[in-house]
This record gives sequence, C-alpha cells and structure tokens, in this order.
Amino acid sequence: MRRHNNIAGAALLTLAFANPAPAQDFFATVATDEPTTGVDADSPWQSKAWVQQSAGYGYRAPAANVSRSSADFTRLETQLYSELEWREGPIKARVAGSITQDWLPGLAQAGIWSGYDFTAEQRAQRRWRLDLSDTYVSWEQDNWWLKAGYQTFAWGEAESLKITDVLARRDQRWPGQQDLELTRLPVPALRATWQNRLDLVMLIEPLPDRLPAAYEEFDPYIALRTGDSQTDPMLIEQPANRPGFALRWREHWGGVDTQLLLAEVDSYELTPTQIAITPQGNTEITLATSRQQIVGLSLQAVQGNFLWRSEQAWHNHVMLPAAEPTASWQDTSQWRGMVGADYNGIHNLTITGEYSWIHSDTTGDVTTQAESWQSGASARVTYTAYNERLTLQAYGLVLPGNEGTVWRLSGEWVWSDQLQTELMLVDYSAGAPEDTLYPYRANDAVLLSARWAL
Repeated sequence: MRRHNNIAGAALLTLAFANPAPAQDFFATVATDEPTTGVDADSPWQSKAWVQQSAGYGYRAPAANVSRSSADFTRLETQLYSELEWREGPIKARVAGSITQDWLPGLAQAGIWSGYDFTAEQRAQRRWRLDLSDTYVSWEQDNWWLKAGYQTFAWGEAESLKITDVLARRDQRWPGQQDLELTRLPVPALRATWQNRLDLVMLIEPLPDRLPAAYEEFDPYIALRTGDSQTDPMLIEQPANRPGFALRWREHWGGVDTQLLLAEVDSYELTPTQIAITPQGNTEITLATSRQQIVGLSLQAVQGNFLWRSEQAWHNHVMLPAAEPTASWQDTSQWRGMVGADYNGIHNLTITGEYSWIHSDTTGDVTTQAESWQSGASARVTYTAYNERLTLQAYGLVLPGNEGTVWRLSGEWVWSDQLQTELMLVDYSAGAPEDTLYPYRANDAVLLSARWAL
C-alpha cells in the first residue's frame, strides 16, 4: 500500500511541467492554444485548425506489471484541433476542441503490430477521443468582463509543486511528457472580472483529474494490480463534484506584482476514504475528493536580468496516507511554498530554477507516512537560435520529499508557419522501493511529433 498511497496523492501532479509565462504579465491567464495567424481582422469570424502526429517509444522494459512488458511503442496518436470564434461588439463566443485517435489498438487488432495486448478500458480510452477545449460566451464592457462556459484556469506557475494553481483540472495520463499548459483541462465555470484586477469564479461540478486506464504505464494504482482483473481490489470512485468558489486580487505595488487567492474547492485528486473487506474476501477501496480551503499569495519582481517569483499558500483538509497502510487517509493542513528566479542575461539563453517545500501539520491525532517537512526543486535551461526557429531545452525535477527525479531533453524546429517538429527524451529515476516514482523508473521514452497548420 505504501507505493499506492504516494502515487494516489500529490506525486503524479508534480510531473506536469510548464514554461514560464511572459514576465510583463506574470499573473495573466496562460493561453492554452497558439495565437491565431493569417486571419481577417475586420471579420467577426476567426478560425484556426491544425493536425498533429505523435509517436512515443519506450526504450526500456517497464519495471511494473503493466501491459507493455518490453521496449516498444507507447502511443501513435493523430490529433485534429479546431476552433471558431465570433465577436460582435462586447460579445464574444468561442467553440474549440480536438479529436484524438491512438492507432496502436487498431494496428494490434489488424495484425499489423503485435507489441502487447490492450484491455477493453485501454482501447476505449485511446480510440477517437473528443476533448472540449475552451468553449464559452463572454461579455466585456468598461471595467467588467463576464465569461461562462468551459474555461482553463492558470493561476499558478510553480513547476515543482501545486501551490496556487488549484482551479486547474489536469490530464495525468502521461506525466512529465508534456508542458503544464497542455495538461490543464477546461472546467465548466462562471467568471466575473473587474478592472482586470478582481476575479470571482464559480466552478460548476468539476470532475477529478483525468487518469490513465488500469495497467497503463502510469496507472496510479499499479501497486494494487495483481495481473488479473478478477482479483484486483475493487476501486469505488465517489467524487463529490460540488461547485467550487475562488476569489483573486491582483495589484502592482512598488515594482512588485502581487496576487492574493482565496478558494474553496473540491480537490481534483481522488484519495482513499475507506478500505473494507467484503464477506467474499474481496478488498474494496473507496476513493473520493476532499473539500479544501486555500489561501495563497504570489509575488513577482523584475530586477535587471532576473525575474524573481514566489508562491505561498495554506491548504486546509489535505488528505495524506496514514501511518497504518490499511487505514483511511488522514485529514491535515499544509503550508506550501516556492521561491524561484528566471535569468535571461545571456543572449538567446534563459535559465530558470525554483526551490519548493511542504510543511504538513502532523500534530495531535494526525499520524501519516509523510514527513512533516518535504522539499523539491526544478531547473530549466532554454536556448533559441536561427531567429527562434530552433529551441533546445533541458529540464530537471526533484519531486518533493526526494520521491524521484525526472529529466527531459527536447528540441523543436519551426520549418515554416505551417509546420513544426519536436523531438523529446524523458527519463524517470528512483532509488528506493518506497519512492513515488519507483514503479515508473523504467518508463523512459523518446517522443516525436509533427504539427501542420491547416
């Protein structure tokens, strides 16, 4: 149960990476899609579309009991994305989404590829998936901006820990293999903004994070799998999906951009609330979300070639694994923090680093497996050349509590306005069986993608 407890908690969430947002507007909503180009500015209609082909290859045999048992392809995806916008005066409407198909299950059934078998759940998750992107209706007049529909919220930038970015539901199927802005998923919400400083948000029945299917490479419950679905413990999901509320105030004081966040939301992570043995001898584990209150403060200041930034937040009702592996998780509070800096004083080179920590309240009756103090870190080096057509990047992440490390190398080449390609190498590392990343320590992969603008 130790591995399961670590994985089902916050560890997989810290594997989602992000590029720093532009310094001139640190707390602005991060764009989830590329800017529209080649459009008629006088037309009330704007549109964009692209198709992307991606391939992943795991060059090591997984250490855990997953479907893939040797070096082989991990995915072969085609994604078609489209968006359509209409604007008339203060009113704007947007519809956007994508269709994604992973061809590996179909190639296996056709006898063209025979790397490994997929379960019915895996095939259903990989085939012809329709994902809604930011789709909404908005009204903007004078100092007010109202917005209703599916929206993606990016209210935090910490890469090594989830601190103030608490409104974003995330896609956790391939942690560490894409940037944070690509893992965030839109949620149904109502938002009111005043003077671009005060935000009031109501989340309407948000779903938990999107998790991989059973026996996928990053199955968060892989430690519980027996290899036979008939004998696996029964996982009963009971997310509350209750409306969430958040308030954010942004201000610029004396050269420092500040953001104050108050939120009461259901966590997007499912954690065990009850473990029972049925009369037939089967294990049943009830998974549910918890209601959390968050108070956070973010700061950013520019000094010469440095961009200094920090996030601090108090999280109430955080669920942590109990000291007894078979016991339900413990309800406690945490102080989460981060200090970091970006340096761009060298031509075409940007260096980013951050140090983060968690302090869990383990006083009173709270007895958990987690240490009261845990720290993590991340570093990123980005180099651009040939008029920014070439981007090379190296990234490293140490999970909080030294629960494992992730390394990523990538290179992107923009051939033209219509075509760009990217090659990426991802390495996972863990030294002890109790580490969060230990079951995934051999899931290293090479990823190749090409995108065409339509």
